[in-house]
Amino acid sequence: MIHKLHDEYGKDAVAKGLHLNLDLGATLGSVSTSRLYLEEMLQNFITNAIKYTKKGTITVSVKQKLGIIKFTIKDTGIGISKSDQAKVFQKFYRSEDYRTRETSGTGLGLYVAAKLSHKVGTRIELVSRLNHGSAFSFTLPIIKK
Repeated sequence: MIHKLHDEYGKDAVAKGLHLNLDLGATLGSVSTSRLYLEEMLQNFITNAIKYTKKGTITVSVKQKLGIIKFTIKDTGIGISKSDQAKVFQKFYRSEDYRTRETSGTGLGLYVAAKLSHKVGTRIELVSRLNHGSAFSFTLPIIKK
């Protein structure tokens, strides 16, 4: 699924002059969750990263550690101010920052991602600094075989 997303959105990134990188752990294992919800969450993060990154890279990272798989989408985009970070997961919220107003959007993508993360039993973590990019991540437990 990660390779499929990379292939699908890599073209959009290249069209903007960006690099979409994959950083996959050597051994990942499997998770038991809704593929549809997982894919939708990752798509939201990847498309936002492409939308709000003017130059640089977007990295899709999937790593396994201590029975947990961590998914992270990190970009070198415009970043999110501290005051906006608390609000970006609210329905219809769009930052008043002039840089976000240059792009179209409904303010629903991160709201939907937050709802889906709740449904699959995880929580989205956001690390961001204005003008230095953002990283959205969440974890899921590995299936014990």
